[in-house]
Order: sequence, then C-alpha cells, then structure tokens
Amino acid sequence: MIPRQHFINKIRTLQYVFKRQAKRVYLYRKQGGTHYIAVPMANHLEDEFVQSALKQAGCNDEEIKAFIGASKL
Repeated sequence: MIPRQHFINKIRTLQYVFKRQAKRVYLYRKQGGTHYIAVPMANHLEDEFVQSALKQAGCNDEEIKAFIGASKL
C-alpha cells in the first residue's frame, strides 16, 4: 500500500495537475495534454494501481520499482 499523497507528489513531478474532484476520485490531467489519471480518494493505494498508472504516465520499470520501494509503509 502506498500513501495517496506520495503518489500525487510523484504525478505532479510528471506534469500532471489537479483538474477536478469526482464522486470517488480526484482527476489529474497532463499539463498541455489530454491524458487523465483518476486517483481514488482512499488514503492508501494498491501497488498494482500505482504501477499501472505510472506506466501509462510514461515511467520506466526501474523508476516505478524504485518509487514503490521507497513509498512502502
């Protein structure tokens, strides 16, 4: 499980900005683009979700593994 705030900080470094809040998720959009990431409002996110979202955002496998390893509770 990864704290939601750590994940949000990571996607902000990848040029994603807060767009709006939906019923159960926060929507972040790539600045200058159209790609969205829907971040659940849960305090802790599953490793599989984080891995998938970062892969879609353009991170490589080593960067993703390093982030998940550093963010583990």
